[in-house]
Amino acid sequence: MADDIFREVDEEMRAERLRALARRYMMLAGVIVVAICIGGGAWQYNAWRVQQADQASADAYFAALRNTTTAHAPDGDVVALNAQQKTALTQLETLEKTARPPLRALSRMERAALLVNSGDTAQALALWAQVNADQAADPTISSLAGLLWVQHQIDTADPAMLRSRLALLDGAQQPWRGLALECEALLDLRQGHEDDARHRLERLSMDMNVSDGVRTRADGLLQTLGTGHVGG
Repeated sequence: MADDIFREVDEEMRAERLRALARRYMMLAGVIVVAICIGGGAWQYNAWRVQQADQASADAYFAALRNTTTAHAPDGDVVALNAQQKTALTQLETLEKTARPPLRALSRMERAALLVNSGDTAQALALWAQVNADQAADPTISSLAGLLWVQHQIDTADPAMLRSRLALLDGAQQPWRGLALECEALLDLRQGHEDDARHRLERLSMDMNVSDGVRTRADGLLQTLGTGHVGG
């Protein structure tokens, strides 16, 4: 089930990445138009230079993405990075030092995904923490980083600390609310609070505002709880 959660998050993250980039360059285009309209030569030139720098960063980002593609490992197995993916790590790390938001945050997210798939969870957690703390990052990406930070420690970290992080993500208007509530149910099971877990899962299974994947997994866990076999 954990693989399903991470795969769903990865797919949603990529969708959000494209939306964030679209917003970014729509805003940038608006700035250039304003510069042209006011006829400020020096300001217009500076805006053009910013546009060129951002375009170069975007080109570097998508070049790195072409090297990151990897299949999901079966049963959560670790997959060693190939030569292309190692190159992508270097490209993304370099980009983090030069790119402006949102590419800086997106580069860190991509690097974290490569690292966690290769078994380096510690570095991935550090990158997610950086994105989550980055005030200039897109709020949806920042929240996603916080969620991934929790998900990859759901069985090991202090439950109280994890719950305090999830409390920031489970509000009605939060983009990752369903996945955050699912994590809280998993923490309930980890701590032996079966009734609390059942109540959360029942609400999730009927909540049409969360994704189909979350509802399906909630139903599956409820069936498991009904047979008396509780997963850790």
